[in-house]
Amino acid sequence: MREPLEIVINQTGLTLYHPTDPAVQEFIAREEKGIGPRIRKFIEQVDAAPATLYLFISEDLLFFKVFQLPRDTANIDEAVGYQLEMVTPFSDEPTWYSFSTVRGDDSYQVTLYAARSAYIDAYIQEIMEGEFILSGLFPESQRFVNKLNRKEKWGLVMPGRFFKAFIFDGQQLMDRLLCDAAPSFAEAVDVCKTDRIYQLYPDGVPEGMSLATPQQERPFPEYLDASQLNRQRPLLKEYNMLPAPYRRPDYLKIVIAVLAVLNIVTLLVLGGVKLYKLKAFDEQLNTRLEEIMPLVNEMKELRAKEEDHLTALAQLDTMGTNFDLIEFLSQLTEEMPASSYVDQMRMDPKSNTINIQGYTDDINALTTALQAIGETQLKSTSKRKNKTYFHVEISIP
Repeated sequence: MREPLEIVINQTGLTLYHPTDPAVQEFIAREEKGIGPRIRKFIEQVDAAPATLYLFISEDLLFFKVFQLPRDTANIDEAVGYQLEMVTPFSDEPTWYSFSTVRGDDSYQVTLYAARSAYIDAYIQEIMEGEFILSGLFPESQRFVNKLNRKEKWGLVMPGRFFKAFIFDGQQLMDRLLCDAAPSFAEAVDVCKTDRIYQLYPDGVPEGMSLATPQQERPFPEYLDASQLNRQRPLLKEYNMLPAPYRRPDYLKIVIAVLAVLNIVTLLVLGGVKLYKLKAFDEQLNTRLEEIMPLVNEMKELRAKEEDHLTALAQLDTMGTNFDLIEFLSQLTEEMPASSYVDQMRMDPKSNTINIQGYTDDINALTTALQAIGETQLKSTSKRKNKTYFHVEISIP
């Protein structure tokens, strides 16, 4: 079975990696256009899975924070959302984030990753326009988390703007520390509290350098080569930062699961039936299905009509208190600059907001004009094909 391609978004562009041989890679500079065909060509060269991609963000582009929440926190997702503006430097910008928790005796330890969305969103939009399926968007450190170290404590040292030391307990990331210079092995052992520490050498292990091997007796005398971790499929169970609108269900897994359940049920029900009785039963079942399927379809149609009628009645019941949509659209048409166009508009009655997506020639003029309608927040922007695509949120009374 072919493995998905691994792609790392970094400050200068994209790096494409062979699924099991990290030495085979290709770089696409940030200013280059048409990355979809480049990705597809590389997939063909390395014989990777044709559509699914593993997408990672360079640790240099990510903010990382460890903090505590009380043990009696009722809703951790909501609590982390409230903490986000206080613990990250992106309070006034659209932010993508994900977190993981470890329950302690008195509190939850939260490890949080966050990143600005604009730079990453532009890449994801272009990748998805190439009809690729993204399994998720993960921090680069998650490329090295696999079944090899799932039962012991280990560390990872990665270069970059700063050297970064990661402390793992099995599959769980416990902390990420920044270093001004490359730490010695002894310093890394002191920080990570383990001698199983891998170091990443993006350009290959320097000539003449001696590294430890997993077959050596413990304690290890030197770093292990982190590239050997990339030869295993990453687990990718934590820190998926890809927003829900970009996620696509893995239909293959769903089909396999459904078929597996059906097979188990069939074996349990028919395990003791002889072959000739099984065949007779199958023929009888098909006949019955052919007889009742018209009735089932008719019932589905009636149920759909019933739901439509109930929805219409509910809308009529609430029409008196509903927001005047016609007046809003008239005001929106009057206030929007002539160079701005709307692609999608969605109303959220719970938060009394309207989310508008589209494109414009002047984003400043657009947001200024929309303030006349209600409090307007710019959620995200991206540049594609000489147009500025926007996502704004307008608060309504």
